[in-house]
Amino acid sequence: MDNIVNKKKMIPKPTSLGQNLKFLRRINGKSQRDIAEAIGLSRNNIASYESGMVEPNADNFLKIAEYFDIDPVQLLEDLLTENPLKPTIVNVPQNDSVLMEKMNAFVQETNEMTKVLEGYKALMSIKKDTNEYKENLNLYRSLEELLDLLRNLVALNWDLIQSIIPSVQDDAKHI
Repeated sequence: MDNIVNKKKMIPKPTSLGQNLKFLRRINGKSQRDIAEAIGLSRNNIASYESGMVEPNADNFLKIAEYFDIDPVQLLEDLLTENPLKPTIVNVPQNDSVLMEKMNAFVQETNEMTKVLEGYKALMSIKKDTNEYKENLNLYRSLEELLDLLRNLVALNWDLIQSIIPSVQDDAKHI
């Protein structure tokens, strides 16, 4: 037994890449397809990176960092949703920390609302083919109307964020 060397399998430390990629994509008003086309990948690659199922190879990772003009270390290690304005240059006086805190909170809440909306949209697409949906059609139609209102609110929030953060393009559409 002394001759057997215990080899420990090194498990890589999880990164924030997937969450950060999805967040940066949203804040810049881009679709997965937009990002994929811009850096020469497929939409499925971007979806896999965002979900955390797959990490990009070094070349693709650097393309993503360059596309978003963000430090690669920050893209991997920081959770951008916790301090959304950190990687951006915002036209806010340095001494106005209250405004920066409020804007960070607004971006975080809009990101959370987007996640909730995506979850309910997925649920509705599953429910549409069930008997429960058909039996409670009026209830589900009301829910769809509420989801449409939430979609509009989230889109308006992202538009406002884009108008404040200079690195975000004006013609972007989110949902």
